[in-house]
Parts: sequence; C-alpha cells; structure tokens
Amino acid sequence: MTANIRIIAFFTLVFLPVFKIYAQPVWVRGTPAVSSTGPLSITMNYGIDNQGTVYIIVFNYNNLNILTSWNVRSLALIGPTGTIVATAVLQVKKSDSNKVLQTILSVINPNQVHTIYIVAADSKGLLQSLPVKLNATTLACQEANAGTGGNECDLNFALHATPVFGTGIWSKLSGPGYATFSPGPSSPTASVTVTAYGSYVFRWTETRGQCSTYGDITVGFYQAPVANAGGGGNECDLDFALNAVTGTGAGNGTWSMASGSGTAAFSPNANSPTATVTVSEYGAKIFRWTVTNGPCSSYSDAAVNFYQQPVANAGMDGNNCGRELYLSAIPSVGTGTWTRVSGPGSASFSPDNHTPRAKVTVNVFGTYVFRWTEVNGSCSSRASITVGFYEQVSANAGNGGNECDRDFLLNAVPGQGTGTWTKISGPGSASFNPNPNQYNATVTVTQYGAYDFAWNETNNNCSSTDIIHVEFHLPPSLFAGSDTAVCKGSGVQLHAEGSGSFLWSPENLLDNPAIADPLATPVSTTVFTVTLSDQWNCKSSDQINVEVREKPVVDAGPDQILDFTFETILTASELKSHETGEWIVLSGNGVFSDINSSNTAVNDLSLGQNVFLWSVENGVCSVSSDIVNILINDLVIPTLITPNQDGKNDYFVIRGIETLGKTGLTIFNRWGIRVYNNDNYTNNWDGKDENGKILADDTYFFILKPEKISTIKGYIVIKN
Repeated sequence: MTANIRIIAFFTLVFLPVFKIYAQPVWVRGTPAVSSTGPLSITMNYGIDNQGTVYIIVFNYNNLNILTSWNVRSLALIGPTGTIVATAVLQVKKSDSNKVLQTILSVINPNQVHTIYIVAADSKGLLQSLPVKLNATTLACQEANAGTGGNECDLNFALHATPVFGTGIWSKLSGPGYATFSPGPSSPTASVTVTAYGSYVFRWTETRGQCSTYGDITVGFYQAPVANAGGGGNECDLDFALNAVTGTGAGNGTWSMASGSGTAAFSPNANSPTATVTVSEYGAKIFRWTVTNGPCSSYSDAAVNFYQQPVANAGMDGNNCGRELYLSAIPSVGTGTWTRVSGPGSASFSPDNHTPRAKVTVNVFGTYVFRWTEVNGSCSSRASITVGFYEQVSANAGNGGNECDRDFLLNAVPGQGTGTWTKISGPGSASFNPNPNQYNATVTVTQYGAYDFAWNETNNNCSSTDIIHVEFHLPPSLFAGSDTAVCKGSGVQLHAEGSGSFLWSPENLLDNPAIADPLATPVSTTVFTVTLSDQWNCKSSDQINVEVREKPVVDAGPDQILDFTFETILTASELKSHETGEWIVLSGNGVFSDINSSNTAVNDLSLGQNVFLWSVENGVCSVSSDIVNILINDLVIPTLITPNQDGKNDYFVIRGIETLGKTGLTIFNRWGIRVYNNDNYTNNWDGKDENGKILADDTYFFILKPEKISTIKGYIVIKN
C-alpha cells in the first residue's frame, strides 16, 4: 500500500500592471481567490457587485504571458483546447450580486502548477479593463483506503474500503482458493467469499484521470471449531474421567473449571480430551472444554457432582431389657435412615428413622436386625446391628428441665438393677455428686448449654437406658447504666439494658419499678437496684448511684468604692464539690487573674462603675449568679485648705495619690515664686513655705509630677 502524501498548495495572486480601471463590474472583496485544490480539481471563490458574467480559463502550466480581458473572454467561450484544460462562463444574477460565489474547475494533472485567468463583464457585456491572474498547484493523488483486514471464523468477510474518487474495484492478490465479491467487485463494502481456508490479500484499486491508487488488506479465514465436552455425571470421590469428543474440526482443546468451589487439576494435562480431573472440594462443578483455531473458538460444558462417599457405622450389637432402645449410629455424610431388616415384630423409630441416636420401639420381644443406610447424592453405604430385646422393667431417668446455674438435681426412678448416670451430649464435662450411681445425684457441668444425661440400669446382663434433657442457662445480661447526678427536686430517667422482666428498688422513688426505664425522683443521693428475670426465671442484679445535688448558693462578694485605684481583689463565696464558677464583665472593664476562681485579683478597671457577674453551676442544676459593683472615683484635688489646726481641711490631701507612684509637688505664689517643693509628696503640706512659715491667705498655684501619669497643674486657695 502506498504511503499517504499530503501536498500543500500555495496560491499566488498575480495582478497585471495596475492602472486606473473605469470598467464595471467590481469584484467582491476577497475575490477572486482559489479556496482549495484537489488532485484533479480547483475550487474558486468569485463575486461581483452587480448582475453580469464571469469568464475563467485555466492553463495546465505556469503561464507567464499577459492576456487581455478580451483574450480571456474569447478563450473561455471557445472552451478547453491545447494547454487550456478548463474554462467556465458563469452568470451572476442580480440576486447574487455582492455575494461570494464558488465554482469547481476540473483539471487533468495532479501535483501541477496551473495558471488561472478570470475577468468579469456587466450585464451589457462591458469587460473589466484587466483580468485577474492566479496560480494554484493541485494536490498529489490520494492513496486508496482499503480499510482494515482481520480474521474470520468462516469463508465470508465484509470488506469496507473508503472511496477516494467514488469508484474502485476489488481483486484478490493472493490466497489458497478462489474469491467472489457480492454484490460485485466495484462495491467498496462488498462481501468476499473464498473457497478455501487460509490467508488472503485483497486489493482495492481506484483510477481517475492521471490518478491511479490502491490499498491492500490481509484477511485470515479460519475454520470455526465445534467443541463437545461429552457427558458429565456424579462421582463418589474427588476424581472424574472427562470424555470430550475431539471431532473433525481444526483446533486445540483445553479443559478449565468454569464454576464451583475449590481448585481442579487435570491429568495428564488440561489439553487431553479424556483427562482425569481431580478437585480439592466436594460439590457441583462445571468443566469447560474450549477448542481454539487461530482467533476462533468454541466451548462446551460438562456438569459433574462430586459427593463424599459415606461410611455407615450402625454402632454395636447388644441386648436390651425392654422393647425400647436408643440406637447409636455414628453419622458420616449425607442422610441416614434406620430400617428393620428382620425380627419377630414391627419397629418404630422416634423422633424419626433419620436420627442416628433414634429410640427404636418393638412390639414383640426377640432378636432384631436394624440397618443404618447413609446416602449422599448418588453415593451410599450401609451397616447393620443385631439387638436382643428381653422383657424387663425399663429405666426411668425422670424429668429434665431448665437450670439457672451449672447444678441440677437429677430425679431418676430407681429400679431393681444398678443404675449409672452418664453425659450423652453437651458442650462441657459433667460430674455427679455423691457419685454417678445415685439416682438423685446432683450433676455439675463446666459450661452452660444444652445437655443430655442417660440413666442406665443393668440387671442380669440386661440394660435399659433413659435420657433426659437439661439446659443450663447463663444469668441474663444486665446493665443498670452509669452512675449519674440530678439536681434536688428534679427527676432522672433510668435506662437498664437487658432482655426480660425488670424490677427496680426502692420502689417508692420510681414512677413504675417494673419497666426498664422508670423515672426516679430521689430527695437525697440514692443507690437504685434493678433485678432482671429471663424466660427461664434466671435472675441478675445491678446497681446505679444517683447523686442528688443542691442548686448552688452564690454571693459575688461586697461592692467596693476605690479612689483612682484600678485593681482590687474579688471575694465571692467559696465553691463547693462539683461546682465551677466563672467571672463575666457586664459593664466597665476588668482583667481577671483567674476567671474561674472565687477569690481572684482583677485589674485594668475603668473609671466609674464596673459590674461583674459571678456564675456558678454544678453540672445538673441551673446556673446561679450574683453581681458585684466596683466604683472607681477619679483623682480628687482640693482647691481650698484651711490650715488653722482645727482638724478640718488642714492639709492639701489628694485622694488617690497613692496610685500615681512617686509624685512631686511644687507650690508657687501668684508672682511665680516657688514657696514649697516636695519630690515625694504624701498629702502632708499644711500651707507653710519651705522654711516652715505660714503662708498668707491667697491663691497659689501647684504643679504635680506623678510617676505614672502626665503632669497636673492647678491652683489652691489658702484661708487660715
């Protein structure tokens, strides 16, 4: 098949020497132009601004001549001749004016430079003064597309070529037989039928002008095999001889297990039609015989049921006193059945004849033969015992029952012989007290569960056995719930977990003591006990402690009034057991050293009123709260002192000065002369100057220089 080669055509628009054109019509913008080419065609866009005629001639080479508009029209009207391989005379209707129209020009040579001349005339035949000259290169011939080949499991194949030029023909290049095409070899999607199996090459050939191309495909025709797995069956072990029929068709066969549990191995190998398959597990399996021939395959299934071979064991021969005997077959697999083989009378089996340890009852004393037959699918096995039934009093083991612990008082009815208790079945071991020969012994088991106990009486080499059933039950599972707390005066819903009948105490504190989840209303801390009884009247008890807590009593402490002091100690009432507290700022400002402590320092207070809320909760009662108010007064500086030593207003006292740190005080008279100075003032100036002389009554001026805040200036009046 030839390679696909893509030829890109470069189109050159060459205009003849340009001079002023007065002829009509005018070309539509963007035209004339070559829009595309094929191997044997050139597609052109054209359009004029009014009704008229367009004339086109195409040279089969790169024509370097200069033609007039009249030459182009004349040659277009004559038609293709010589080196002119295509012409066109195109009418432009008035309705198509100013539109881009398109025409396809057929040429004869692929991969060839063509020169195109095009000129337009108006409806009266007036030509444009100059034609337009274009160059276009046609594409190389496209490669034929024969589609894809493949493999076929018969003698027919659907071809699917994709035509390049629209027509072609199929042919057979190689292959062992003849080939016919339907509906015919010229159909791209013809169906080819061959006369012999094998590999064939088919060719799709297309020819148009100078273009001739083809593509080949290969198709393999295989004979479809027909698989026959033979018959399945039933098997009484894990091996089965398969029996596939090889047949006359071509191909190789392989065995596999299509369904079923476990694994399967084939001997001598999986390709042998008569292989012996060995499986790892019993059960239903499906084995598949798959025959392949090249890409073609066929399969057939054989179903085989593998059954475990039962091994019947009817127990021991023996003699029995009375007409009842508990048989003792040992089951293997499948379904077992007791039958009477011989004996002087009839026999019945209880609870049925499929129970390995069924009780057989005969209606006539004598010697009997009983057969135990086990069947598993199509496999079976049987064994027999001989039993002599002799007239004698039968053993009576009394009654079984249900027990709420691991001890049970047996109650056999003693007979004339020697009796012995034995455990027949049950999950644990059993001991008998005082001994197993005591008819009313107490049996103690090591595990809870269902047990069968046999009371066997022997007298004169005859024995009789009776069996009772006892179930030992665990105390019922019970959970009274986790300990909890409740606020005094409130109730709490209890929630016991278990299955059976409930009874709570003390009953007087519960709305309904006989349900799993009563409402309890204790007035003080109380331990509630719940008892659970199950269907066998077995009991369990559990307790839950309900702590009763009182609602917290809260005191946030005394209100405080501070003079220009921005920190203090809050002293709320102490927290009790289970109580937690939290301070909250309601108004003002404050930063707590411990927000959850009843006694905590608070700082960064703001001037004026600061209100704090102390809230206390104990986990079950509603929150209790109290409020404390801290009032911060601003710095108070007096404007008058009367230092007459009458004990009233004798000193210049600044309330809150202790919060300012080290503070200096300087006093000036009205003329600016310093009369008093103290670098660490402590509210002790009594109106005297630095020499201890009493200052005259007048207005004086002061300057305070605190360590922690800015300088304060003011006046003070002395009036003695």
